[in-house]
Amino acid sequence: MDEHPVLDADVDVATLLALVAACTLQDVDDIQECRKGKNTAGPLSDEDFALQLFADDARVLQDLARDMALAHSIDKALRADAPVLEEFVRLEEIARGDREIARAIAEGRPPPTLIQASALLTGVTTPITTDPGSATLAYIAPRKSLESCVICRDDIRGPVIHAPCGDAYDVQCLVDLYRAVIVDESLFPPSCCRQPFNITNVRMYLSKDLVSRFEKKAIEFGTKNRVYCYRPTCSAFLGAATGSASHLHCQECWSETCGHCKKAAHSTLTRCTSAEDEDVVALAEQYGWKRCPGCGHLVELSIGCYHMTCRCRHQFCYLCTATWKTCTCTQWDENRLLLAAQDRVDRQQRLQGNAVQAPVRAANYGQVVQREVARLRENHDCLHRWRYVTGGGNCDGCGHYLHLFLFNCSDCQLWACARCRRNRWM
Repeated sequence: MDEHPVLDADVDVATLLALVAACTLQDVDDIQECRKGKNTAGPLSDEDFALQLFADDARVLQDLARDMALAHSIDKALRADAPVLEEFVRLEEIARGDREIARAIAEGRPPPTLIQASALLTGVTTPITTDPGSATLAYIAPRKSLESCVICRDDIRGPVIHAPCGDAYDVQCLVDLYRAVIVDESLFPPSCCRQPFNITNVRMYLSKDLVSRFEKKAIEFGTKNRVYCYRPTCSAFLGAATGSASHLHCQECWSETCGHCKKAAHSTLTRCTSAEDEDVVALAEQYGWKRCPGCGHLVELSIGCYHMTCRCRHQFCYLCTATWKTCTCTQWDENRLLLAAQDRVDRQQRLQGNAVQAPVRAANYGQVVQREVARLRENHDCLHRWRYVTGGGNCDGCGHYLHLFLFNCSDCQLWACARCRRNRWM
């Protein structure tokens, strides 16, 4: 009978288990070799079945030994390389900070306060135990959970900018918002959850050029009766209209526009009238549009309540344009109120039926509409309770088609993309 070699005292457990498994399999093979030709037909005998179980257990033991050997190998590598990995992490954080500073300098803004590496990483830990026979491994602790940007939903690995409502933005999404505000007045002032950003608090994240353009647009959007350069190819904002003929100089094309009639400048002795586009005025009269007394924009009644809130945030009565609650006018247009209620009920039923076309109206449709009419009387200015809905559709705010998902208000059934939900006053 062969003798097994004597094991050294320092042989690890994995090696010992692998040796035991190999010897067991060898013994099973030797026994089966001696039994060849016996009882080859018919079901397995108890002895054969027992040998098969021994072999299976030995193979499991072999797999365990391999896993333990791999684990110990990783443990050894981490013990040896932990200082190197920690240094790599430190250098990566320094490089990221340098990139943030370089980007800020290139965009002409002061460098933001950098997030310290210790705030993002717990670092590389030392092994919990120094016992070489222990199965406890050294490990690299994971990063602390990072905040996600509410717009792009990516983890924020740079500066975290908190909106007045508390939502987190990354630098790029904040810059995109300010760029959009410059070309889309309906987004002004830049806000999140109907709470405006303070330019003083976010100036450091914007380039000098972007801040300059935004401040110019803020003046323009805040002007009630605006005058633009009369040349269609220019149309630069010149300032507020004047009560009589005047010359407003355009810094872009060096032409001059009359501040009263808003046409090419003429002698101030010539009497002119402030004639707006006759087609627009005629259209406004035809459809009953009113001019906001706060900013001068034309507004249209869409729901039925005469309480109007303009995009300039001025609240007034749609019938007489007086400041809201300072007149004795009626508050509702019953026909418009009914149409608005029907539209919301149809939207709700379409959502429940997951249909593109309007669903067949139920027998109690009239009662449901009347309940919606009553609800609109009490709360026509919806504060929106958004819910995430998968599937494609058009945003009611910007009109863009979204392929993957939209947000739907469970009260007014408005559909919005992530950007409009957060940044547009809907």
